[in-house]
Amino acid sequence: MARHPTHPRRTPAPQTTTGPRSGAPGDRAGQDGVALLEAVEREAAGLAAQSRRLVEALAARAGLRAAEFRCLCALTRHGPLTTRRLAALSGLTSAAAEHAVDRLERHGCAVRAGAPGHVLVHPCHPACRARAEPALRELREAWHPLTRHGADDLALIAALLADGRRLSGLVSVMRAQSPAFTT
Repeated sequence: MARHPTHPRRTPAPQTTTGPRSGAPGDRAGQDGVALLEAVEREAAGLAAQSRRLVEALAARAGLRAAEFRCLCALTRHGPLTTRRLAALSGLTSAAAEHAVDRLERHGCAVRAGAPGHVLVHPCHPACRARAEPALRELREAWHPLTRHGADDLALIAALLADGRRLSGLVSVMRAQSPAFTT
């Protein structure tokens, strides 16, 4: 029987090679899912490395170390914070945040104030702006022509990466199930 010339032949999808094949209908979807997770992991790791390098470059432009710059940005964005909260927002250990705050105080960008047991780190906004604004302005000017993506697209990417935390629940479920491939 001849095919109609306007109806193209359906070709099978390319086969993946990411694991054993049992021929069950769900195997392909599972393998594609694993391949996608691996791709997301690679891209996220690359993005994290680039982000670290960007922060280091911005910090150097501002005459600061990366940890100081992270703390300075968190303080400017969120206002007075405990050192523990500042550490969490900056992705630092409490000890690293303490050292960064010590250096920010020496630069005149932050001051500790409060009662013992409840000390807050306060940003000194004029000094913070004087340090960070030239580097951030340079970033904005350089970034805009380089990207085809708008802020909405970047917000969507951030939301999708945050949604990826649902994988933690999946990992728990998979660990709780009996090992299927040990026999």
